[in-house]
Amino acid sequence: MLTPVRVADFVLDAIAARVGAVEPEQGGALLGLPGLDYVTEFIHDGGAATTGTRYQNTDWLIAAIGAREAATAARFKGIVHSHPRGMPVPSSQDQAEYAESLRLNPLLARYLAPIVTHDVDTPLAGHEVRLGPARISFYGAERASDGFVLAPVRPVVVPVARMLRRAGARPEGDPAAIDVEGTTLLATHAQLPGLGAVTLLLGADFPATAPIVLPEHGDGPLALGWDLGVPAVERLAGAVLALRRGRARDREGRDASHRVEAGAEDQTATETVRRDPAALLFARTEGILLPTLADRSVLIVGAGSVGSYLAEVLARSGVGAFTIVDPDDVEAVNVGRSAYRVADVGLGKAFAAAEIVLAVNPSARAGVHAARHEDVDLAALVTQADVVVVATDDPQAQARVGHFAYRAGRPAVFPGLYQGAQGGEVIIAAEGSACFACATGGVRADLQETGSGEVAARTDYGTGRLIAEPGLLTDVHHVAAIAAKAALGLLHSPDDDVAAARFAHGILKAGTTYAVFGHEPDYWIFAELMRATPAQYAYQSLWLTVSGRSDCPVCGDPAGRTDPSASQEPDVDLIRALRDGA
Repeated sequence: MLTPVRVADFVLDAIAARVGAVEPEQGGALLGLPGLDYVTEFIHDGGAATTGTRYQNTDWLIAAIGAREAATAARFKGIVHSHPRGMPVPSSQDQAEYAESLRLNPLLARYLAPIVTHDVDTPLAGHEVRLGPARISFYGAERASDGFVLAPVRPVVVPVARMLRRAGARPEGDPAAIDVEGTTLLATHAQLPGLGAVTLLLGADFPATAPIVLPEHGDGPLALGWDLGVPAVERLAGAVLALRRGRARDREGRDASHRVEAGAEDQTATETVRRDPAALLFARTEGILLPTLADRSVLIVGAGSVGSYLAEVLARSGVGAFTIVDPDDVEAVNVGRSAYRVADVGLGKAFAAAEIVLAVNPSARAGVHAARHEDVDLAALVTQADVVVVATDDPQAQARVGHFAYRAGRPAVFPGLYQGAQGGEVIIAAEGSACFACATGGVRADLQETGSGEVAARTDYGTGRLIAEPGLLTDVHHVAAIAAKAALGLLHSPDDDVAAARFAHGILKAGTTYAVFGHEPDYWIFAELMRATPAQYAYQSLWLTVSGRSDCPVCGDPAGRTDPSASQEPDVDLIRALRDGA
């Protein structure tokens, strides 16, 4: 069995950016917690004299290692460098340098010597990790009676950066090693949603144990519940959300104590809602929606103006479980066109949307992923959901999430706005219907040919982010409301005799899965089609029949369909790596 070495994920991100994203050879130093096989820092040797087959570290790197050891508690662990393709092992020259390093560093028990190559076409071995367009093969050199022994070691990736990101934290740089009364910890300053500025102290056994959270303005550490039954990457996010909810309940309890005189009848109704939400919350939709919605789960990807509205509406309709994915924070400009409030500004949208859900229905369950669609396990999230709502204008996200949903046999709803919300669309995709890509491929091409329209989302040249267009909240909600009704219907079975089920499953049965909406009088498509028809005015809709292609890898002939998991990004944050540049 290979001996393990723990490596923080942000270290692998940095190696991916500085070494893995460029041609060999490049390299740098690894540092980590003293006395432990735990790598927590990478120093790039950018000025090294390198060729395609040789890397020789500089005197600058040696000085930088010394300076870092003097400034922090981190200690030297080894050197990582890249090799040409097909050489994922240390060379004889490398091994000679390992022996010399062990001689010069008597306190170093094991010299870590990972090799980065661009060999990505062969399966990974137990001592290797994928680094975006490269792989890193871990080796360790230890002293032996006849010199030293070199052997592969097993990397255990510690998801520090990913846990912070899922929790909505904004760290001020990567965590650094510090000494606290004889114990070495990783420390970082960060903004945590709803908790403000804090210092996070992570022990060597994190995430098996909770971090210490010290608020910048407070009396002492915050008590985090730490559920080891939750996947590691979700653990901090869940603990922070639970802490915030506990605080909200405490405030609510204090407020309630001041409202004792508010009236016994109101208080009784409030208590009834708390004990049994379905008894009152859903009384006005009885016969239109079924109580089985409480056992249904919806995945919402994108929690902006459309997604936050959908989360609230579906919660008010009795849906029992939510998983919400969005990487962004609520900004002041979002308040005028979403379900968020001023108090939510600065919070992650996924967290804020989850709190709206729980504020409406305390018995609901809400999972939060403050992450991009590429950074979550979409295969698992889609499988756990009964219906998928893709409430983002990002075409790549729409197509990718749609592929996972179709592959898993989960119906998906795609609401979208275009041309400043003058028009919009709702697409429904389920087994037997055209997938999102086939539906939009045909219809959008037709729209472009008419000269009407720009229906594809525009992105900012500098950042690559989608450009938010102006649009009336009422127009946004018109499309979002229809998407919500479709989602509610799809959360029922086709045989359920309720209006929502008849609405949604009727669409699938008729094959009219692409709806186009116009919010302005004489909006182009309706003006052309209805020009001679009296009594026409916005709001209008058309339900179009779309067909899938037989060779489509998503909805085509089953034998030719592809698995979206096969093209998932690796664990390393390649986007960050490429953004930082090499």
